[in-house]
Amino acid sequence: MTHPVLPNTARARDSRVWDLLCVGIAVGVVSWGAVGAWTAVTVGNYPWNKWIPFAYGATKGVLLGLLAAAGALAVLRTGRSLPVFVLAFVGGGLLGTVRDLLGPPAPMLYFLDPLPAERWYWTTTMLLHWAGKVALPAVVCAAALTLLAARPYRPRQSTAAGAALLLTGFALLLLPTIASSLAPEIQGNGEHTNQEVWAFLRCWGLGMPVLAAGAVRFSSHLAGRGRAGRLDRGGG
Repeated sequence: MTHPVLPNTARARDSRVWDLLCVGIAVGVVSWGAVGAWTAVTVGNYPWNKWIPFAYGATKGVLLGLLAAAGALAVLRTGRSLPVFVLAFVGGGLLGTVRDLLGPPAPMLYFLDPLPAERWYWTTTMLLHWAGKVALPAVVCAAALTLLAARPYRPRQSTAAGAALLLTGFALLLLPTIASSLAPEIQGNGEHTNQEVWAFLRCWGLGMPVLAAGAVRFSSHLAGRGRAGRLDRGGG
């Protein structure tokens, strides 16, 4: 007679931690990357390559998604969804909120003056900027982390989380090549033409460690499941 193999509680807990970190980064890149893509599409007369806001948003999502996951992990042991959601939202939205409170964002066109403070603080412009570019992606990221934290742990969740991080790393590495080929040619000259180089470096500089972490997580989990399966068959 065979008995079901009970999951190692400590191992399952560690796996859940890594799953939340992987999902936080992956969803963060998608959420803040979408905000950057929307900016690139709607910015109007953009005098340099339009893919750059997309790249900046996606790379920013790595850090903010990681902070959102850290917030969720801080209260994970409570076993309650509301604290997980709130702390994940705070983690993802805190930096953007502080940045908005410090003053208006830099103008998209480098030769324009910043928005005056009286036309920024507590105006519709500020509130819409915060709601659309700070709160909305933070809510999406927090919701994904909360849903994952609320589900009972299953090994296939770790497989999916590792695969998501691996694909996110590939996406960050390929984003500059694909997006720049679809965007209009750079127009004009001056300071803004150097931003394409920095956008490439940001995507590759963050994409490589994300890809490496995803590969390690995905392959190690598959290897662990393979060993567990062999032990289970041997015990039967």
